[in-house]
Amino acid sequence: MDSWKQMMEWKKFADQYLGQNFFSPYGQQDEAQRNQPAEPAEEKGFPAVNIYESDNELLCIAAIPGLEKAEDVDVYVDDRSVHIKGKTNLVGGKYRIAKQEFGSGSFSREIELPYRVRSDAIQATYKKGFLYLRLYRLPADRQKPKKVDIRRFDD
Repeated sequence: MDSWKQMMEWKKFADQYLGQNFFSPYGQQDEAQRNQPAEPAEEKGFPAVNIYESDNELLCIAAIPGLEKAEDVDVYVDDRSVHIKGKTNLVGGKYRIAKQEFGSGSFSREIELPYRVRSDAIQATYKKGFLYLRLYRLPADRQKPKKVDIRRFDD
C-alpha cells in the first residue's frame, strides 16, 4: 500500500473516531456540515452569557438579538441561579439561512451564579440586543442559619 493511500485511510479512521474533520483547519466546515440544519438554540447555550463580579455585585450580560419587545423574555432569579427564557424573531425576509451561529425562536437557559444573591434588589435592562442584570450579594448575616428556640410543650 502506498503512503498516500495509507494516510487517507488513517485520516478516515481519525474522522470517524473524533466525529469531525480532524485534518481541516480550525473553523473550516466541509460541504455536508454547512448544509445541515443548525442545532437548536438551547443546545448551543443560547443566549450567550457573561458574568462579571465584584465583592457585592454581579453583572450578567446575555446576548439576545431579535427581541421585538422586552416582554418577549422572562427572567427568574433564585438565590443561586438565573433562568432566562423567551422567544426571538430573526427573519431574513426573502433570504434563507446559509449559516446560523445565534439562535432564533424559543430559548431557555439556566445559569449558576458564583454566590447567593438577593431576590429583593434586581435591576434588569434590555438595550441593543443585550440583557443586563444587576444582582446583589446576599449579606453574610442572612446566609447563616438562624437558631430557632423551641418551647416546651407543657409551658
